[in-house]
Order: sequence, then C-alpha cells, then structure tokens
Amino acid sequence: MIGEQTTKHSYSGLQNSDIEIQMTVQIETPAADPYGDVTIEMNFEPIFPEELSDELGQRLRDGVHEGVSLSGVPLSPNSIVVRILELSVSPSPQNLQDTNASINLGYLLKVTIGAVVESLRRNMENLRTGKETYYEYHQP
Repeated sequence: MIGEQTTKHSYSGLQNSDIEIQMTVQIETPAADPYGDVTIEMNFEPIFPEELSDELGQRLRDGVHEGVSLSGVPLSPNSIVVRILELSVSPSPQNLQDTNASINLGYLLKVTIGAVVESLRRNMENLRTGKETYYEYHQP
C-alpha cells in the first residue's frame, strides 16, 4: 500500500521571521525488508546550506521516526519506506544567518514531518484493517 500527503504549514511570530514549510511525504508498506525497519529516502532537491545539511537532515529523520512511533501502528512484521518527495521552506534556508534561526527551522522540520508521518501511517492502517487506530496519550 502506498499513501501520500502534501501539506503546507505556516509558523508566524518567531523571533526573526515567519516560516512556511511545504512537503510531500509518501509511505510504502510493506517494504522489501522483512525485519521491521524504517527506510527514509530524501528525494527532494537540496535546499539546505551545506554547513547545515547534515544537522537539518537529521532533524527530518528524527521526525520521521517520532511520527512512526507516535502513530501506534506496529512495524513488525513489516518494514516501511518513508519518502520525502518534495520539501520547500520560505524564506530560503540558504539565507539563515544566525544559530537561533537554524535551531528553530530544525525543530519545525522535525515536528512538521512527525505529524505528517503519524497521521499518514495511522490512516493507512485504518484503510488496511477497516478499524480506526487511536493512540492514547497518557499523562503521568
């Protein structure tokens, strides 16, 4: 099964500027790997400055794993592939001037993709099983 979602999020009132993130995410399950793995493919055109590429890419990967976990849908026995097909950020990440701006962007990328992956994963499971899947948040 393949599910795909395109979303656009706008965040305003930040210290330096407003940020808009648009992304298209595709999830395929089951994947070829039989060991309950999450494969992440970043198929979008590079948009990050070279010096921030690793850091911001890791924030995207962290968000994918967080979204998979929060969905409450078990991986085993199947693996999934999460493809980031498109990603755009405005203003351009090439223009990030200070550390706070890159930290803010990293956080926003993580939570945005996490929410997309969580909802897409849960919706795909609902379609597959015919049962609604809910994740209950428990507070201590």
